[in-house]
Amino acid sequence: MSSSSFQVDLDELRRLKKKLQASKERLEESLRRMKDTGPKNLGKRSLDSACEDFEDDWEHGLSETKKQIQTLEEGVDAILKNYEKTEVEIQKSLNSSTGGR
Repeated sequence: MSSSSFQVDLDELRRLKKKLQASKERLEESLRRMKDTGPKNLGKRSLDSACEDFEDDWEHGLSETKKQIQTLEEGVDAILKNYEKTEVEIQKSLNSSTGGR
């Protein structure tokens, strides 16, 4: 007979949330730096235009990635809160059924 168990490592979820937050902060910093160092008259107009196009594409991609990270972060946060609440409720239930022993 096989037995299966399901466990959720809340500490691992907390670490994942921190990693997502750090990733989002790095993306925000990248976007800020890109705006600060954007193409500024490198010489030829064709080179300036190519740099502007590249910057626009990267800025759009980084912004979309940031949105996806934000969505993941919100999901992990909701999962974490629900599991923490469930653990507290289980502990309360066990305490009341054992008379606090």
